Amino acid sequence: MNLARVFCRRLHQKCLASESKSQMRVDTVARDIIRPSSPTPDHLRHFKLSLLEQLGPTIFGPMVFFYSSSRFRQAEQLQKLKKSLSETLSHFYPLAGRLKGNVSIDCNDSGVDFLEAEADSSLSGFLEEPYLEGLQQLIPTQVDSPEARTKLLLAQASFFRCGGIALGVCLSHKIADASSIGLIMKSWAAMSARGSMKTVGFPVYNTANLFPPGNFSDTDPAPVVEPEIMKKTVSKRFVFGASDIQSLQAKSASSEVSQPTRVEAVSALIWKCAMKATRTVSGTPKPSVIAHATNIRRLVSPPLPETSIGNLVSYFAARAEEENQTKLQNLVFQIRKAKQNFRDKHVPKLIGNPEAPDIICNHQKEAGDMIASGEYDFYIFSSACRFDLYETDFGWGKPTWVGVPSVQQKNMMVLFDTKEPGGIEVWVNLHEEEMELFEKDSEFIEFASPNPCIIEPFLHVL
Repeated sequence: MNLARVFCRRLHQKCLASESKSQMRVDTVARDIIRPSSPTPDHLRHFKLSLLEQLGPTIFGPMVFFYSSSRFRQAEQLQKLKKSLSETLSHFYPLAGRLKGNVSIDCNDSGVDFLEAEADSSLSGFLEEPYLEGLQQLIPTQVDSPEARTKLLLAQASFFRCGGIALGVCLSHKIADASSIGLIMKSWAAMSARGSMKTVGFPVYNTANLFPPGNFSDTDPAPVVEPEIMKKTVSKRFVFGASDIQSLQAKSASSEVSQPTRVEAVSALIWKCAMKATRTVSGTPKPSVIAHATNIRRLVSPPLPETSIGNLVSYFAARAEEENQTKLQNLVFQIRKAKQNFRDKHVPKLIGNPEAPDIICNHQKEAGDMIASGEYDFYIFSSACRFDLYETDFGWGKPTWVGVPSVQQKNMMVLFDTKEPGGIEVWVNLHEEEMELFEKDSEFIEFASPNPCIIEPFLHVL
């Protein structure tokens, strides 16, 4: 990966020598409202939130899709994007509605905000060394924006100098998780490229039937969950190549877990090295806990369709309380054991159980109490892997890169697939003193590369 990084830098210097090295600026030049191409029928106007969605945060989940092709002119791209989004919204009709408190969505076809923006950088200039603040300019609003109190989806098309486009979306966690974002984007792309969603599959709205809503009508109708933004928190991107992950999986295998998954192996290594850095800085070896997001679609029996729309995510917790539990193989085992326990004992209690609201609330309260007590080193892992995000082709080729703007929250780790099959990217958020130790950890850098450039945009100059 180091040779690839040098290669990218040299090409960038050769082709873009005149480009300023100052940080990119993105300016909004137009804003439009996109409504469904056909009105939502009266019998679908009232959409109930499920229990999981009621208890989820009132924030947006963001993603940015980068395309280096300049096959179409800017005006043609915009027209095509708006028309296909309108047609897509007829199938994803709740997204064009408005939240009504913490209970339901009024599917009133109010529409989706669509922003047109221009960046003062070339696409290759930005992808030579992606950075979080730049990614955040390419989404239409802040993750914790007050707009999350009512709106479900916002989109932004940002055009770069010398061609290239970034499509950034913010989708409310009150109706969608990373899987849902991926489905919506692939559906929009299919409608743009082929005029049909048949190859992707049509959305299934069944979450409220499986997880009936609780009595939260007296709750603050729009609680915006403020992320714990820490002034000295540093966010950095690291990439694990496919071959590095295979080596890591072999190293982390044991008699208890003979074949660790990619996410298990990468999560365990990050956990181990972050834990080591935290304990070195604090001088106090506290028990360590990770809360790991998991897709409930795959855990219920029978499994839900991957086209199920909703915030179908929950968290399982794994602990490492003693010093001898910090070995990589043991951490993988702790993650696997916690995941299996969650699937076998926790998930079945949520379906068709009138006590499900209390179970979930107690589950969340326990995690909150752990964090508040200060007695644990607590890390949160969120994975957007295995959602085929690189299949999102709007008619001008597959994405050059898919970026997931991380919330700059201390001890938050966000994982997602690389374009190269089998690889994983991760945004790591740690206190600046801990990050200094973490990114120099010899065991970590044996497998991970710090913020490598995205090679593909440079290939056309060869």
